[in-house]
Amino acid sequence: MLWEVHQQGQIHSAQQQADRAARKTDGFADDLKQLRRHVDRLSLACQSLWELVKERTDLTEADIEQRMLDIDLRDGVQDGKIGMQIIDCPQCHSKTNSRRQTCIMCGTELPRTHHFDGT
Repeated sequence: MLWEVHQQGQIHSAQQQADRAARKTDGFADDLKQLRRHVDRLSLACQSLWELVKERTDLTEADIEQRMLDIDLRDGVQDGKIGMQIIDCPQCHSKTNSRRQTCIMCGTELPRTHHFDGT
């Protein structure tokens, strides 16, 4: 009898853990869907911009690829990402991370350093 109570407790605990894991998985799936929508929107914006630029200028694919490399290397690392930069707060002039939305010293909203931040 005592063993059955112990087993039931273990079963209940395992079920609770499984329920928590399922909720966590559902949350990750929702996050993934949101990220995919974000990537799709950014891809659409980039393609639209590139087609407009190509139609109205003499720029080439090579020019775009070179600029992408230049921007990638601004932080000194070729990793396919826009790196963090140190910027000055427009209000208190404290140094802060370009990925922050507000200054940690005075709370002022910081200017976006990249056009597609928050798209």
